[in-house]
Amino acid sequence: MTEPRQIGAESAEYPVGLRDLEEPPSIWLVGELRTAPGVAVVGTRRCTRYGVDLAEAFGAAIGTAGWTTVSGLARGIDTAAHRGCLRLSGHAVAVLGSGIDHCYPRENKPMYDEIVATGGAIVSEYPPGTPPDRWRFPARNRIIAAISAAIVVVESAATGGALITARLGAELGRPVFVVPGDVDRITSEGCNRLIRDGAHPVFGSADLLEELSLIIGPPASATNTAQGIPADGVQIGDLPALWSMSVTETLVKLGRLELEGKVRRLGEHILPN
Repeated sequence: MTEPRQIGAESAEYPVGLRDLEEPPSIWLVGELRTAPGVAVVGTRRCTRYGVDLAEAFGAAIGTAGWTTVSGLARGIDTAAHRGCLRLSGHAVAVLGSGIDHCYPRENKPMYDEIVATGGAIVSEYPPGTPPDRWRFPARNRIIAAISAAIVVVESAATGGALITARLGAELGRPVFVVPGDVDRITSEGCNRLIRDGAHPVFGSADLLEELSLIIGPPASATNTAQGIPADGVQIGDLPALWSMSVTETLVKLGRLELEGKVRRLGEHILPN
């Protein structure tokens, strides 16, 4: 269904997690929501290449595990997480800080359309025609947190929307995972503070999948959870992003897994055993 529709807490389509909010809002929806657990991947718009690669890898791993990748369709980390999820045909949900018919930023309209076309969903509490005013984005972060079973912060400065999402998620009882970074890197300052204050550090997509499996249950799809490889396999060229490793490290790990009989190679395609 691609036409915007409004749903309230009484609807069977209404995300269960939103009922944890003090005042559950009615939401506008384009596309389809699923009952599979959602995992929010959030971070700064002013991210590094390192952050982009990790966010893509997390989005891909979450999607191939059969969970939903949730983010805000903003520039930077949000876009990377959605892109990784869509690249491997995962289910994505984008929560907007504008009307459901107003994609912001404009350059992400093709991604907006792809999310809907591939069975994902666009969500907003704002009616069609509502502009993307700056004050609306912190408010929408409570929706990202509420509809997610866990929050992953990839990169964040000392202030920003990702920290708001993490704080709101923690208040709702959602586990918060954070990528640590250099202590003198601006885009890691917020992340390192979250870890200092009790958030769980996470080291790559395989580590994230193992942690999530303990908290929200095993993946819904037949996935090699230890390595993040979907049942129908993955191209060798996609492994560095999936595993958050350099090409050299990826080839070493791949060789070890082949020797251990955990994966098999068909040309450039890798399948789990």
